[in-house]
Amino acid sequence: MTNLYINLQEFRKTFDIPAGFLKSVCKILGIEIIKRDELQLIPLMNEKLNYNNDVLCLYAFDESNITGKLDNTRKNLFDNDKILLCEEKANEKCNLYVIAEESKGSIIKKKPDNAIEITATTPSKEDQFINIISTAVARAVAEENKSVLNTQEELYNAMEKDFLLTNEQLSKLLGMSKATISSKPDGWKRMGFQYTKIKEGSMTLWRVSQY
Repeated sequence: MTNLYINLQEFRKTFDIPAGFLKSVCKILGIEIIKRDELQLIPLMNEKLNYNNDVLCLYAFDESNITGKLDNTRKNLFDNDKILLCEEKANEKCNLYVIAEESKGSIIKKKPDNAIEITATTPSKEDQFINIISTAVARAVAEENKSVLNTQEELYNAMEKDFLLTNEQLSKLLGMSKATISSKPDGWKRMGFQYTKIKEGSMTLWRVSQY
């Protein structure tokens, strides 16, 4: 069975988070710290809180920067909009610090005081997160090969052909999550284009125009 972990050292470097702060957050949320050789790892998925642990750590870091405290994190009160932003940041860079390993060998687990039990991820969850990592790697390769104006060219092409784009299509073009796109108001603007909301039954589509 494949297990997914966050390499704390690489995660800290990726988002410029102090090591002491991450250890404090792990203790507050009861996240297991796993020591393997010189690495310090935590499970990617937090089954109890139903979020990825990298997202929770980013949320705590943002809360600390804004308020100087971790009150909401400590109480497990997570604002949905802020969580979505943290998910976007994590999904963009998760290939830099998430590792997938087969279950074998001994692992020394260091549990913080008052730690909660973390259950193993189900195969379906693992498949989902492996897909996220694969997508992120593929996206990074594609970014190297495409034109710097690729996004504007695709948006202009959609406007010229009067295409109506789905939330998923627009999210891929703009590098945003589907949830963020679906929450946008009619007439919002980005990258020099304006997006008009069109309803087709229960489906939401977007018409692209320049302003």
